[in-house]
Amino acid sequence: MEYYLLAKTLHILAFTSWMAGMFYLPRLFAYHAEVAASSPESTKFKLMEKRLLRIIMTPAMLVTWLVGIWLVVITGYGGPNN
Repeated sequence: MEYYLLAKTLHILAFTSWMAGMFYLPRLFAYHAEVAASSPESTKFKLMEKRLLRIIMTPAMLVTWLVGIWLVVITGYGGPNN
């Protein structure tokens, strides 16, 4: 239980980052849909979408899941007696 607050804090921060990306990605898609397909702006939006997904959202999702599982193990929930 000594790592509970650390795990809880990491879980909340990772979840917040993941959800912020989930809210921002559709906005990028909408802006991307408004520009011509071969324009420099289209290339810029593709790069922004790729970076958001690969650098922010995917690691945040993985940390959220892994720390969430760690919280279940730390607290003992989900065991045969619960």
